[in-house]
Amino acid sequence: MAKFIQIPRGTRDLVGSDAEIFEYLVDSFKRIARLNGFKPIITPTIEFFELFSRKSGEEIIRSMYVFKDKAGRLIALRPEVTASIVRAYLRNLIGEPKPILLYYVSQCFRYEEPQRGRYREFWQLGLEVIGDKDKLNSDLRVVLTINEYLEGINVDHQFIVGNVGIYRTFMESLKIPQEDQDHVLHLIDKNLIDEANEFLSKKYGSKATNIITGIARIDLDNLVNYINEYKDILGTKYNSALDHVNDTIRFIEYARGLGLNIKYEPKLVRGLAYYTGLIYEVKARGLDISIGGGGRYDNLTIVYGGSPEFMTGAALGLDRIMLVVDKESVISSRRGDRRVIVVLMKDDLEGYRYGYTIVKMLHSRGVTASLHTGRPSKLLSYASKKDYTHAVIIGGKEVSENKVTIKNLLTGKQETIDKNKIIESIIES
Repeated sequence: MAKFIQIPRGTRDLVGSDAEIFEYLVDSFKRIARLNGFKPIITPTIEFFELFSRKSGEEIIRSMYVFKDKAGRLIALRPEVTASIVRAYLRNLIGEPKPILLYYVSQCFRYEEPQRGRYREFWQLGLEVIGDKDKLNSDLRVVLTINEYLEGINVDHQFIVGNVGIYRTFMESLKIPQEDQDHVLHLIDKNLIDEANEFLSKKYGSKATNIITGIARIDLDNLVNYINEYKDILGTKYNSALDHVNDTIRFIEYARGLGLNIKYEPKLVRGLAYYTGLIYEVKARGLDISIGGGGRYDNLTIVYGGSPEFMTGAALGLDRIMLVVDKESVISSRRGDRRVIVVLMKDDLEGYRYGYTIVKMLHSRGVTASLHTGRPSKLLSYASKKDYTHAVIIGGKEVSENKVTIKNLLTGKQETIDKNKIIESIIES
């Protein structure tokens, strides 16, 4: 096969049923997001490199596609979308009434080793809430919307919850600078606890090491006691640490009370450096990697020169959801729709006008219909292979008598009827 028709490693073509499932999942997400009050936002695929380098985290910075444009400016393909959302908010939406609820469907790019569920070009379905002072409600709004979406597409899932703010308050109290905090959290996120211990021990001593990585061993019921044990070390950060714990306990209590399958995981910190508090991942049965995640990123606006703002959000990996969704049920449900092929044998202007009038009538009732010309036998064979349910056959006689011949391709039944009865005939058959 010629090299120029190959595709780059880590990308893929979506064709046939895969393309149908992709479209179904996107359409379903948009519908649920809109029902929950979210509105669409579309941001550029390319952004200035600095937008992401300021606060995305070392793993993402290493994996970005970065290049210079013809003017010598450093540009990146977006590796994630939240930074773009914050930029767009500061540029376009800062004067809007709050809270601002946004959803997106976006391509992202990271130069990582391709594996199951991980591509270099991938798609995210995201939700963002900006400016909601009720942190509990805004976090619940996001996870409940995700839950409604995943339940609607029949994906068995669980939310895994942590709180990066607990780690950060301890590290700030121990005078650990932001860059080292981000590195420690990156190691814990990768479950590299020994490496985190080694790094902390060399730079900050064994006491700091034991305190920080000790958080990863404490269950939710004992977190308050753990914080009280180090009240003197936390100093002015004590109340902040306590707030993070109480926020997490309350969020889990309310989420469970609202029917979510949810549990606490102390080692969950996630790899993005801009998270400030509550975080979570979404796991699906049958897949050993998460299908999405999110959390609070309050005051990320400050990094880009804006005023402090409450912010929370989440993103789902569409490519990963495609691995666990029941493809057969999706395809069969879509095949339950009426799909009509209009077979036009009178291919003059009068015939085209008549045929496309029929197509427009069907479209007005939400019925998929497309017009084709050629031999009926060949077109009916084509239609059966392409999952059409009905054929509307139009010849010179049908045009002159204002009628159509309808064939049900599932039952084989055929009849000639008045043109104005076509909707009734197809929908009821």
